[in-house]
Amino acid sequence: MTRNELIQLLLHETDSYEDYPFNKNKREKTLWTVIKQKSTHKMIALIFEKNGQLMIDLKLKPEHGDEVRIYDGVFPGYHMNKTHWNTVVVNNTTLPYDGLIKMIEESNRLTKK
Repeated sequence: MTRNELIQLLLHETDSYEDYPFNKNKREKTLWTVIKQKSTHKMIALIFEKNGQLMIDLKLKPEHGDEVRIYDGVFPGYHMNKTHWNTVVVNNTTLPYDGLIKMIEESNRLTKK
């Protein structure tokens, strides 16, 4: 999956928009795509690349985060709260596609509040 395909998937599955608030600093070398709720402007997901790998941070209930971390390529949130946020290495994980969709849906629900 490409970055653009991942962004389009999130925009399709949620009532959201993409933002680039961390890339206003010209020294920043990482392209950070933030997917935000239209209603609350809270972050649903953070998309970035590290070591040539496409990654996404998503918010989950702590007990669900523990469950999905059994998959290769899913670990505590990179640059995020390790209890509530989880990172998925999108193209290098054993997490099934429908598992990624469920994570997106849960992050969407949790950030609507």
